[in-house]
Amino acid sequence: MFPASIFLDVLTAVGLFLGLLVCLELWFRLGTRARQRRSDHPDPLSNIQGATLGLLALLLGFSFALAAGRFNDRVQLINREANSIGTVWLRCDLLPEAEREATRKLLRAYTAARIGFYNATDPAARGVAVTESEALQRRIWALFVRVSKAAPERADVLLPPVNELIDLHGSRVAASARHMPMVLLGLLITCSAVSVASVGYGCGVAGKRNEVLTTALAFLIAGTLWAIIDMDHPRKGLIRVGQQPMLDLQTSLERTPSP
Repeated sequence: MFPASIFLDVLTAVGLFLGLLVCLELWFRLGTRARQRRSDHPDPLSNIQGATLGLLALLLGFSFALAAGRFNDRVQLINREANSIGTVWLRCDLLPEAEREATRKLLRAYTAARIGFYNATDPAARGVAVTESEALQRRIWALFVRVSKAAPERADVLLPPVNELIDLHGSRVAASARHMPMVLLGLLITCSAVSVASVGYGCGVAGKRNEVLTTALAFLIAGTLWAIIDMDHPRKGLIRVGQQPMLDLQTSLERTPSP
C-alpha cells in the first residue's frame, strides 16, 4: 500500500494533466465551431498564443527556481543542524562528568525530537515536537551556562555551538512553514489553463492540430506544475528533503559508549 501522501501526490499530478487535457479539448472544439460559423479563414491567434505561452514560461521558470531554492535551503539546514548537534556532543568532553552525561542524554533526546518534527504528519504533532525541542534546548543551555560560570575560560568554547543549535532550530521551523502563497499558485495554474486553452482554440480555428504535440505540451506543463508544488512541500509526496544526516547522527550518538 502506498502512503496517503504519495497517493495524494500522484492524484495531484494526474489531476493537473487531465485538467489541462480537458481544457485543451474543450477550447479546440470551441475554436472548431467558431471556424465553421465564419466564411473566411481567421488568424490562428498566433500572437495571443505566443504572449500567453511566453508569460507562462516566465512564471514557471521563476516559480520553479524559487521552489528549488527553498528545497535546497531545507536540505542545507538539516545538514547544518546535524553538524551543530554533533559539535555540541563533542564539546561535552569539556564538561565535568556529571554534566557531561546529563547533556549527552539530553542531546540524544533532542535528536529524536528533531527527527519527530520532520516525521510529524499534522500541525498538532509538529507543535508538540517543537515544544519538546525548545524545552530540551533550555535544559542544555542551562547546563552549559552553569559550567561556563564556574569556569569562565570555557565559555567561548562551550556557548557558541549551543547558540548555533538553537538558531538552526528556529530556522528549520520557519523554513518548514515557508511555501508559495496560494494566490500565486492559483495565478500559475490559471495562466497554465489559459495558455493551453489558447493553443486548443487556435488549433480549432485553424482546422487542424497535432494531437501528439499538444498532449505533450499539456503533459510538460502539468509535470512542471506538479514539481513546483511537490518541492514546495518536501515532507510529502515523491520529492522529499529526507533527513538522512539526522538519522546517521542518531545512530552515531546511540553507539557512543558512556565512559
